[in-house]
Amino acid sequence: MSTYYNIYAEANIDGKWYSLCPYFKIDKDKNPITSSIYWAQSIFWEVNNDLEEYAIGRGIPDDMSEGLREVFHEDLQEESDFRGEITWEQYYNQFIYYVNFAQAIVPKVNKDKQYKYEGFVLKKELAEFEVYEREEFSEWLTQIEYNALTDKAKRRYVFYQWNDLDGDYKIYRELADRIWALKDLFADICECHIKGSLYEGIPDSQIRVYVYIS
Repeated sequence: MSTYYNIYAEANIDGKWYSLCPYFKIDKDKNPITSSIYWAQSIFWEVNNDLEEYAIGRGIPDDMSEGLREVFHEDLQEESDFRGEITWEQYYNQFIYYVNFAQAIVPKVNKDKQYKYEGFVLKKELAEFEVYEREEFSEWLTQIEYNALTDKAKRRYVFYQWNDLDGDYKIYRELADRIWALKDLFADICECHIKGSLYEGIPDSQIRVYVYIS
């Protein structure tokens, strides 16, 4: 049975939590659906193990945002459909944890560096890498190593920037980029509708990120 990791986020503004997750009406009955901002399977396993070390809580906190609370079962004391005779609250305590975005995720990436690696790679291997026929390069050269080549040898290489296809940096970068984009959009749209000023945006430290394992 596959394991799924769904990631959600919310921001605290003047003491109240607001969901940062996308909100759609996409099912056949046009019911609203709150979507996770990211989901993955086995590729997320190592990142999950790392993130769990930063957990600041488990389950459904009493102050969870209204928008995000709608994702989960309404009556937490009702018996769940999973893992035997346990309530939804007990189930969520086992399979949901949350972290502070600024502490657990932001330090894993360089905001000014989209890619972890850069250098000169073989043109043939790059073609294979970009269509997922190759997971890594057999070799890559620094600028100094490339400059030392003959003009003929240089024609075999091209400058490239990349992340490992299943590397932790790529996952953390995608998570961080999505949360940064969503919090900035939220602040821009809600500036005039929420008590308090959002002119300076939402600090990373005021964002809570949930990992729901199912």
